[in-house]
Amino acid sequence: MPKLHPDWWQEVSPYLDEVLALPQEDRSPWLDRLRAESPELADRVQQLMAQHAMLARDGFLEGDPLGAEYSPGQVFGTYVLVSVAGSGGMGTVWRAKRNDGRFERDVAIKLLPFLVAGSGNEDRFKREGAILGRLRHPHIAELIDAGLSPTGQPYLILEFVDGQHIDQYCDERQVDMDARIRFFLDVLDAVSHAHSNLIVHRDIKPSNVMVSKEGSVKLLDFGIARLLEDETQASAQTNRSGGAMTLLFAAPEQVKGEPVTTRTDVFALGVLLYLLLTGRHPAGPGPYSSASLVRSIVDTEAPRPSQIALKQSQQSPESPQPRSASNAKRLAQVLRGDLDNIVAKAIKKNPAERYASAAAFAEDLRRYLVHRPVLARPDSLGYRTTKFLRRNRIAVTLATAAVLALATGITAIVVQANRARAERDFAFLELERIHQHDAFLDFLLSDAAPSGRPFTVNELLGRADKIVEKQKPSPSQIDLLEWIGIDYSSQDQHALARPILERAYHLAQQSSDPGVRAGGACALGYALSRDEDLSRAEALIQEGLHEMPGDPRNAIDRVNCLRQGSEVARARGEIAEAIRRMETARQVLRSSRFDSDEYEMGTSLDLASMDSEAGRDQEALAEFERAGSLIVALGRDETGTAVVLYNDWALELDQVGRPLDAEKLYRRVIDISRDNATEDAVSPMVLNNYARIQHQLDHLPEAADYAERAYAKAEKTGDELVLSQSLLERSRIYCAEHDVARAEAMLAEVEPRLRKALPPGHYAFAAILGAKSMIAMEKHDPQEAQQRLTEAIAIVESALKNGGAGAFYLPSLYTDRSVVDLAVGHAADAEVDARRALAALTPNEGAGVVSSKLGHAFLAEARAFAAEGKREQARATAAKALEQLRGSIGPDHPDTMAANQLAH
Repeated sequence: MPKLHPDWWQEVSPYLDEVLALPQEDRSPWLDRLRAESPELADRVQQLMAQHAMLARDGFLEGDPLGAEYSPGQVFGTYVLVSVAGSGGMGTVWRAKRNDGRFERDVAIKLLPFLVAGSGNEDRFKREGAILGRLRHPHIAELIDAGLSPTGQPYLILEFVDGQHIDQYCDERQVDMDARIRFFLDVLDAVSHAHSNLIVHRDIKPSNVMVSKEGSVKLLDFGIARLLEDETQASAQTNRSGGAMTLLFAAPEQVKGEPVTTRTDVFALGVLLYLLLTGRHPAGPGPYSSASLVRSIVDTEAPRPSQIALKQSQQSPESPQPRSASNAKRLAQVLRGDLDNIVAKAIKKNPAERYASAAAFAEDLRRYLVHRPVLARPDSLGYRTTKFLRRNRIAVTLATAAVLALATGITAIVVQANRARAERDFAFLELERIHQHDAFLDFLLSDAAPSGRPFTVNELLGRADKIVEKQKPSPSQIDLLEWIGIDYSSQDQHALARPILERAYHLAQQSSDPGVRAGGACALGYALSRDEDLSRAEALIQEGLHEMPGDPRNAIDRVNCLRQGSEVARARGEIAEAIRRMETARQVLRSSRFDSDEYEMGTSLDLASMDSEAGRDQEALAEFERAGSLIVALGRDETGTAVVLYNDWALELDQVGRPLDAEKLYRRVIDISRDNATEDAVSPMVLNNYARIQHQLDHLPEAADYAERAYAKAEKTGDELVLSQSLLERSRIYCAEHDVARAEAMLAEVEPRLRKALPPGHYAFAAILGAKSMIAMEKHDPQEAQQRLTEAIAIVESALKNGGAGAFYLPSLYTDRSVVDLAVGHAADAEVDARRALAALTPNEGAGVVSSKLGHAFLAEARAFAAEGKREQARATAAKALEQLRGSIGPDHPDTMAANQLAH
């Protein structure tokens, strides 16, 4: 066999896979079409086909592709080979069983293909293992182990999926359309999880999406995935892998050699959905020549799925299920409209016109399933009305019957007339408010600066405040004052916000409208919570919720009050109440006529933040993903709301122990917020959050710089919350820099502030004690440190029992106490505390791929094992720590290097 150049193989491999997948009788015509386009390529493919046939006759493919004659019974570690399960351009797969008697389990063992051994693709194979090892998702095939065969061949041990390709599974069982979409949503969730970890699959196709006999979807083969976080490395890998892809499911940018992004996967997902819904590829019925397929991918718009359904012949074998002309027409009606538009958006030739993410794609399909308006089509009153009627068919039917019954009596006529009059008056009032708001905004954006001199936002708000102050008292004046005050507060200008909202509140109390009174109370309560006047803030929220009318016309006001009340409860450490209020707000919104993508995005963002603080990491990450997809779909991913979303999302990533990922989101927040080349316009809260991440990554000078800037800016704006947080973070940073005096000075300043602002038992006091334990260790007083940490743990545990926040902080406290236990010579206690940390972390780690918190807990346990003389357990546990820390805080971090040293 001639030696193959790597580029030669990468060019030919996809074509070889394609032809070998065809029946024997279709291979010669396929080869003739390829020869007409590229004689040299056809000759190479034909040569490989001949070699493949010879090897198959000789039984070579039953053994080791590298010639070591692997066969059933061969042992790979604790697994024994059973049979060949499949092969392709990216590897040969064996089915295997565990052979050490500990438990029964079938696995898949994947080997390098014989044609690429030694060609540089071993690096890519190892990369596949690293990628899969970072992914933990119920719909992604699990990586179990990796190693080298006795002949030095690398292999991966993967979860074995005993099932069928998703299209075969659906066709054989005649799965209906909605069920197919639900299967596909599982695929989207898996891809979205990979994308959230900066991984692109690049080869999504039916053979890589299996459905088990139990009906569970599994996404396979990340062998040609491209890592996005290291663009230099990614470019080198892409160059080495050439055009590695399956042409039938490739996106136009892949075919043209352009950059590959997450939208490349969205295209392949759209093609897969097209196939599931119609039974046909967008390029039409095969077989295809490569040239015609490329033309179809790059230039030809695919027919809409509903058009395909109408054209399918009776009992067509390529249909998703046998169908007569009548049910083919019914299928076309199902596909026409929303599904047509969703699929069309997913397979747009221009990546910018596709769904921005798999999550956005999934959001539209979920909307379709519950008869809500989808984002893939133009909105209209008629369209929304149709969706409302379908979604509320029973209620609408009953309401219609009731109206008809009432219409028979004169009393009903009077009731309806009064109701119509009330609706008319309400509509006129809202129209007047909108007109006044529009006129006011027009003034601010045009007349306020007649000379064309640029204004800052705060200058405009200040000018607006002076103008509104001169207006006559009215609901409109109160609205505008609340708008100005909340805008100041959203920019952390709480000292400016408070007097304006106080004035709005006092004016509102003079109103006869309970909705106006309630809005004024809730807006002021929200602002006071940011100013840390928490007792009065909660009293105002209670007042507003009590005043708020139950009239459906006040639904938005009620939603706003509940959202503001949720923030107050969160500031008080009452996280269970914060979540309850936020979930109630979502229910009110969804049952009202005012529901919109903007409000849905806002409630998802708020709920994500609440879930995050409660330690409900799975729920938080899902809500952040949903809010992220909506803000991109709305075109608002460069706005102030995006700053809040990405900041809070980064906080959650920090909370689950992914500081490297959090750092990237914080940089995005800073880039959106920056004023030209400076960071002067960046919120002090963001600056302090970024300082905390730099501290975790052991970038201490940068951490100190950002924390000090956050403090200085918060001091100017009177932001008590950031002042307290930045003082606490500076104490930790200075302690890490061995500057004990400055660290103690920071705590001496922050503790009285928190005692004054927060209720007793708030988990923030545990953070103070944690910082004091660090200082005690720096003073070589581990007994004092141990006592402080024990007190901190008691505070958090008590807060959690009472429905408070702080669950995310508990594992770190146990880990820190394990380190201190060891310092006082209590190795057994250190082991127990490390295990407590691991137990507290385990339920939350499914959402992440690696976690610094998990890594630090493993490292603490490994050190305890070493101190107890359990050397093998210490090495094995340190290896687990190394895996977690290397991916979450980087290979050069001192803790990562310590884990590496202990593991070896």
